Amino acid sequence: MLVLVSDLHITDETTANNVNPEAFLLLGDEIVDAAARRGAREIHLVLLGDILDLVRSDHWHRLGLPMAARPWGGQLDPDTGMNPSPAIELQFRSVLAAALASSTGAALERMLARLAGATVPFTVTYVIGNHERVMWNFPSLQEDTRRALPQIGAFAAAVERPEYGVLARHGHEWDEATHGWRLRAELLRPSRPIDRFSVDAYRTMAIGEVVTAELMSGLVFHARDQGAPPELVDQLKNVNNLRPLLDVFGWLEWIGGTRGQLHREMLHAALRRSLDGLLESSVARVWDRLERDTLVSGDLVDRLEQARALLLGPDFASFRGRVEVLQRLQRLVPFLLPGDDGLFAGARAETALRGGPAAGGIEYVLYGHTHRARHDYLAAAVSGAVQLYVNTGTFLPLISRTGDGRSFASEQQLTMVFAYRADEDVEGKASGTTSLDIWNGARRKRYGAARTNTALG
Repeated sequence: MLVLVSDLHITDETTANNVNPEAFLLLGDEIVDAAARRGAREIHLVLLGDILDLVRSDHWHRLGLPMAARPWGGQLDPDTGMNPSPAIELQFRSVLAAALASSTGAALERMLARLAGATVPFTVTYVIGNHERVMWNFPSLQEDTRRALPQIGAFAAAVERPEYGVLARHGHEWDEATHGWRLRAELLRPSRPIDRFSVDAYRTMAIGEVVTAELMSGLVFHARDQGAPPELVDQLKNVNNLRPLLDVFGWLEWIGGTRGQLHREMLHAALRRSLDGLLESSVARVWDRLERDTLVSGDLVDRLEQARALLLGPDFASFRGRVEVLQRLQRLVPFLLPGDDGLFAGARAETALRGGPAAGGIEYVLYGHTHRARHDYLAAAVSGAVQLYVNTGTFLPLISRTGDGRSFASEQQLTMVFAYRADEDVEGKASGTTSLDIWNGARRKRYGAARTNTALG
């Protein structure tokens, strides 16, 4: 039995609310129960990327590090698109240690230890996503993670198990804002072309990491630094759970509309400062040179600087006026949009290389990354064989704009996928075939102020 989960985003909790630790009690129970009921011959847990989040942190802001001392600043290494200073490794090890030490990290550790005592063989593969991408650059990060979670058998870019009909990868490979393969191939090392699935591509930093650390985490840090009340800071920690991400500007308007002028000005100033950090980074300056329509229309840095100049202009009588200018960024910087369509196209490309469903082989392509659970049939045969794209979603809340276009709502999510080979889940199943269970759960519940962690039901 394969079990696949993704996008847990366990952080140091300085700029994000972690998944409630109780989620791992539920997940562990489901795995044990499914293994017993379906006659599992093994339990292979695939942590499908963005499990530990090494960029959702105020580490660099809190320490007051100048941009030249941050991972995305200074003179970039042409092999990685990252600051080559030896201090960078220590920065990420510090963030990782705090994430592993969180109550959520400890709950994951307990779940893995429990499953290791199962009556069938238990293995764990950790697929490295974009938010822990630096694990490719610094082996010490893998070592630290395995020391805390010793059940991890391997770190990988993808898992392919033909006996289950499964090919699984994080999926950021198809999202040009979060995968550095074009940056390295076209700008950093143009004389050495690489494929999007090459080792060198996975080692190259992408603009999405800078967006998370400087713009989104920076927003939380700067609001707190200006004295924003704890309840507002806690609300801002959900900024990374917005989909699409550019709705952050409308979301801030919605939040600010219920508060006094002082707090609205705090939000405006915090966003301006975090935008400054993004623009100042070396990665943003280099990334802008790609100038491809799928990433950005025109000169990205110039457009962002123009938007910032508008933010600082004297012609705003209200917070709403400022946010109306911010919302223009949605037209100016499409690079922040999630790569959902790109992942669907990627799944079609991967299955196309392997023939139709009647030819056998890979039946299920699984990605995470977008935080939106979904499944789409790519092809089908008269025999009933299919090729299916599945997105494993997340355990985090999903915040999205409502139908009125002016407000936002959230729901808790819990998504997991179970795959069975031919000799598992055999009751009523055609001989020699695989099977798949996709669990997409959502819960709507208003929790009291005392419960600040993300809650799962």
